[in-house]
Amino acid sequence: MNKIELDKIIADHKSWLEGKGGRRADLSLANLRDFDLRGANLKGADLYHASFIRADLTGANLSGANLKGADLTGAVLRCADLRGANLFGVVGMGKYI
Repeated sequence: MNKIELDKIIADHKSWLEGKGGRRADLSLANLRDFDLRGANLKGADLYHASFIRADLTGANLSGANLKGADLTGAVLRCADLRGANLFGVVGMGKYI
């Protein structure tokens, strides 16, 4: 996955959240290693077994997201919203949480 593809998925997800069409983000099994996701709104997204190794998720909205089995090793989660997220089986809960 590249940044352009990810930006499109996040934009479609935003439209879905606002009830303006789009579609729920499905990033299950995605390799998002080293990605800059600061402030991303992934509320309710499917992030099942995604790899966020060393990703920057500062201020990201991950509330209600399915992070089951995701790898957050070395991820920066400063001020990230994880309320109601499924964290079952998550590896390496990141830093700055």
